[in-house]
Amino acid sequence: MKLLVQAVAVSVVALAAGPHRSVAQVGQPRPAAEVGLSVEPLLSIGLVEGANEYLFAGINGGALLADGSVVVSDRAHFRIQKFGPDGEHLWSRGREGEGPGEFGYVQVAPGCVSAERIVVYDIWTARISVFSGDGELSDDYPFLFNGLPLRRFSCAPNGRLGFAGSSVRTGETGAEPGEIFRELLSLGSAELGDTVAATLRERIPSSEMRYLGPGDAMPGNIWSHDAVFAAADQGVWFGTGEDYEIELVGWTGETIRRIRWEGPDLNVTPEDINRYRDSLEESYRQGGGADWRARFQRRWEWESEIVPDVFPAYQGLIMGDDGVLWVHDYLRPGERSEWFAFDADGNWTRTLVLPSRTVLLDIGPDWAVVRTLDEVDVQRVAVHALVANR
Repeated sequence: MKLLVQAVAVSVVALAAGPHRSVAQVGQPRPAAEVGLSVEPLLSIGLVEGANEYLFAGINGGALLADGSVVVSDRAHFRIQKFGPDGEHLWSRGREGEGPGEFGYVQVAPGCVSAERIVVYDIWTARISVFSGDGELSDDYPFLFNGLPLRRFSCAPNGRLGFAGSSVRTGETGAEPGEIFRELLSLGSAELGDTVAATLRERIPSSEMRYLGPGDAMPGNIWSHDAVFAAADQGVWFGTGEDYEIELVGWTGETIRRIRWEGPDLNVTPEDINRYRDSLEESYRQGGGADWRARFQRRWEWESEIVPDVFPAYQGLIMGDDGVLWVHDYLRPGERSEWFAFDADGNWTRTLVLPSRTVLLDIGPDWAVVRTLDEVDVQRVAVHALVANR
């Protein structure tokens, strides 16, 4: 599988502008401490049927506040909602549209929820909306980066915004039709309310895409690399998934710290491919229908042609409520979902193991907010205590 040289960075540092004040680390071994979610949630919100405000279809963000209340975004319903510590619905805001308080796409971004305000970026209308803790719309304004809507968005604990946007348009990749290339992103920042952005880094390799022609592309393969970001008080953490390393870029563009850790070989093996194929076939079998096998074979015939040679090293970042950085290990076929915790000094302190069909939304020192999906695909948002695994 050919990757264009112009879009692949062996070292993202080589692509960065500005001075680097690097605090390097050797690869850290996995710590012994391992935690999981409590068997019973402290709070669970969501119903199979009932009042509309308790029916979720597209939970993609959530956060726990100090008073025990929870804020949730539901992209399918174009709304953000707040629930009390007892799960009581307090308010809902948003609907589909392009006006103030309306959304084309809604998501509560990491770090963007507090008792005082909730910050939302709509990638379809390219607008920032700011709500009070009581759900009142206090500000709403257009925001572009390099003249285009943002691709990633998060908020640092100090309130500064960190985000990423396109560096190179699809038609400017230099790729031939059918080739795989890495989209290139720029990393930026701004103060809340300011429409002028500062550029911190440029040409960061992001998602792998298959070039179809000028202005047109599609996802590159079944285990695509992508760039991940999380804003912190000192700057923005980011990584490209090429290896077990992430970097903290300060608000003036300098490298403040890198974190490295040990992980398994990233090469894709025949066993990995077989596990994925078997899982895919089972999903079609369970879906039923007289033609399930034919539908599976058509899909596998296509996907077997785009199996990459290597896995990404990780697939997400979240800055915890207590300033701990969590890195989502890449979920390989047949493996469990794990998040790695790194403290303020960059030390890998513990690992969180999540059940299947569970997505981490927010996390603190002894709790986690997750989205769950039950056997009949009912979505819920739940708060769990973190407990030691034995």
